[in-house]
Amino acid sequence: MLNVQPGRKYVDATLGGGGHTAAIVELGGRVLGLDQDPDAIAACRSAEAFQPALASAQADPQLVLVRANFIHLSKVVQQHSWQPLWGILLDLGVSLHQLVTPQRGFSFQSVGPLDMRMDPDLPNSAATLVNVLTVKQLEQLFREYGEEPAATAVARRIVSARPLATTDELARILTDAHQRRRVFQSLRIAVNDELAALSAVLPQAFDLLHPGGRLVIISFHSLEDRIVKNQFSAWIRSGRAVSLTDPPVTPGPEEISANPHAQSAKLRSIEKI
Repeated sequence: MLNVQPGRKYVDATLGGGGHTAAIVELGGRVLGLDQDPDAIAACRSAEAFQPALASAQADPQLVLVRANFIHLSKVVQQHSWQPLWGILLDLGVSLHQLVTPQRGFSFQSVGPLDMRMDPDLPNSAATLVNVLTVKQLEQLFREYGEEPAATAVARRIVSARPLATTDELARILTDAHQRRRVFQSLRIAVNDELAALSAVLPQAFDLLHPGGRLVIISFHSLEDRIVKNQFSAWIRSGRAVSLTDPPVTPGPEEISANPHAQSAKLRSIEKI
């Protein structure tokens, strides 16, 4: 979907474990990799596979890594003179590293602090929200961000059980794995302000692209996908872009078997005219 060509510039705005960036570099593309999580930047900076790209000519590097939230995409691209820009990738949501690291508090399947901050410097953790928000505020959060049908009952149980400090304390008062997934997702989205960040980055990304450049977005739940779908549709209707994915690309049985985390993924892509 990115149509990677040797020597052209691309942005991986969600660096994570560096898998997508590695694939672009292998095809000869030059990558500006962003991530708000310092763990991701540190891991990729020290990865043996990236050393040749990181050590390439100072004036014309093949790979540049920057710790930044993608909401600052325009600023980072301008600071590094990363244009003309031929492709931008966003792989939304929590990274595998964050999910499987108990200390980060993203998963109800392991015991850790109720944190969920992708950027450790953010002011409010998930513990802050569950211990400070009112029943009405928690109900709205679970209904809006998790589409939780029992949002009111869940909010009341949380307030009655406060204070809550760890993932297992919260998980124990939720009825089943489906409810735990929805509630943890809601808190994560709220802590990281994910939907607002997505809405803010899309116009930046489109404006930065060179004509013929491509924007590729992988989303994992309906709230994200709806924002992407609506914005892409608006650009397509206005004649500013063409769709490369109609319908969106979803994982087949083999991919889901190899990577269960991909089950809910939807990939949408457009090319700027």
